Amino acid sequence: MSSSVSSHGARGAGITVLGQLVSMGLQLVGAIVLARLLNPDAYGLIAMVTVLMGLGALIRDFGMGTASLQERDLSNSQASNLFWVSAALSVGSALLLGLAAPIVAAMFGDDRLTGLVPVMAVVLLLTGLQTQHQMRLARQMRFTAMVVASVTSILVGILVGIAGALLGLGYWALAMQQGATALWMVVALLVLTRWIPSLPVRGAGSRKHVHAGAEYGLANMLGYAADNADTLMIGIRFDAIALGNYNRAFQLFMQPITGVFGPLIRVVVPTVNRATASGGDPHRMLLRVQSSLVGLATWALLVTAAVADWLIPLLLGDQWNALVPLLQILALGGVFKALSQINYWAYVISKQSRQLFYSNLVTKPIQISLVVIAAFFGVEWVAWAYVAGRAISWPINLVWLARTAGQPPTAALINGLRILVAAVVAYAVTRILLGLMPAMTDFSMTLSGVLMASVLFFAAFLASPGGAKETKRILTLANAFRST
Repeated sequence: MSSSVSSHGARGAGITVLGQLVSMGLQLVGAIVLARLLNPDAYGLIAMVTVLMGLGALIRDFGMGTASLQERDLSNSQASNLFWVSAALSVGSALLLGLAAPIVAAMFGDDRLTGLVPVMAVVLLLTGLQTQHQMRLARQMRFTAMVVASVTSILVGILVGIAGALLGLGYWALAMQQGATALWMVVALLVLTRWIPSLPVRGAGSRKHVHAGAEYGLANMLGYAADNADTLMIGIRFDAIALGNYNRAFQLFMQPITGVFGPLIRVVVPTVNRATASGGDPHRMLLRVQSSLVGLATWALLVTAAVADWLIPLLLGDQWNALVPLLQILALGGVFKALSQINYWAYVISKQSRQLFYSNLVTKPIQISLVVIAAFFGVEWVAWAYVAGRAISWPINLVWLARTAGQPPTAALINGLRILVAAVVAYAVTRILLGLMPAMTDFSMTLSGVLMASVLFFAAFLASPGGAKETKRILTLANAFRST
C-alpha cells in the first residue's frame, strides 16, 4: 500500500471524524433545546413522514452516488449523466410523496400529515440534488470542503428550527429545520465544487454505472425496509407519543453511527481504491478501520446506555424518561449496525453490488419478520427484534463476503466480537458500580458513569486475546494522520 495514499486517507478520515464530532455536538445541543421547546407528539409526527421520506430517498438516489464512488476513473460526461439520472429520480420521488399525502394521513390516522407531507417532499428534492456534487468532492479527496458544507448546513438548520419553535410553530419547526439544512447544503456544494453538469449524452459508458447503481438501490431499499419496519409498525400499532419516544431513542443510538460512518464512506472507498491500485491489501485496511471506527462508535453507545437513567432527564427533561429502556436496548443494535457498515464498504470496494443485493434479499426479510411479530407484544419487544435481526445479519454477511469477495471472515469476526464483549462487560460492571453508589445529582452520576464505562471498556479490550496488538495497529493508523 502506498504510504502517501494511506496517510492522505488517514488525514481525510481524521478531518471527517472531527467534522462529524462537531456536527454531532451541534445536533446534540439542537436536540436538547428543541426537546425542551417541543413535545414527543411533534417528533412522532415528523417520524411518520421521515419513514416515507427515507423510502423516497432510496428511489431518488437508487445507488447512483455509490456507483460513481466505487469507480476509480469517472469522466465528466459519465458524472453528468449520473447527475441527471439522480435529478429525474428526485423529481419523480418528490412528486409521488407529495401526491400520497392523503393516503399517508389516512394510514397514520392524523390529518396534520396532509399539509406536512408535501412540504417534506420539497426537502426530499433538495437533498437529491446534492449527491453527485458530494461524490465529486469525495473522489477529489477534498475532505475539508465536505466537512465545511456539512457543519454549516447543520448549524443553519438548527438555528432555523429553534426560531420556529420559539415562535410556537410546533412540528413545523422541525420541518423548517430540515428544509433549511437541505437548501444550505445545495448552495454550499455548488460554491465549493464549482461544477455544473453538462447535458446528458449517449455513448459515455454510463450504462454499467446505472446498472450497478440499480443493484445498490435495490439492496438499499431492502436495508431501509428492514431498518424502518420498527418505526412503521409502532406508528400503526401505537400512537404518536410512543413513536416519538422510540424515534428519539433510535436517533440517539443512531447518531454516533450515521454521524461518523455515513460521511466516511466518501473517505474510505476512494482511499482504499487508490491504495489497492498501489498494491495494498484492501481487507487488511478494512480490518484496521473496523477496529478504530467500530470501537469509537461502540464506546459512544456504551457510555450513553450506561448512564441513560441520569443522562436523559439531565439533557431532555423528565418527560422523556420512557425512552431510557429503549435506548439501552437499541444501543446493542447500534454495535451490530456499525459492524454491518464495514461489510457494506467491503461490498462497494470489491464492486459486488449484485452480491450485496442477494445477501440483503436473504437477511433483511428475517429482520422485518421479527419486527412485525414483536409489534404485537409491545414497543420494547420491537427494539429487541431490531437487535436480533441485526445480530443475525452480521455473521451471514461475513460468510457471504468470504465467498464472493475473498474477504477472510475469521479475522473480522474475532475483531468484532472483541469489541462487543468488551462493551458488554464494561456496561454490566458500570451498572453494578453505579447501583452501589450513594444518590447524587444527575450530572454527578452521569460523569461518574462515563468515566467508569470508558476505563472499563478500554481495559477489557486491551485484556482480550489480541487486544493489545490491535491497539498498536490502531495507534499506527492514528500516527499516519498526525504525520501528514
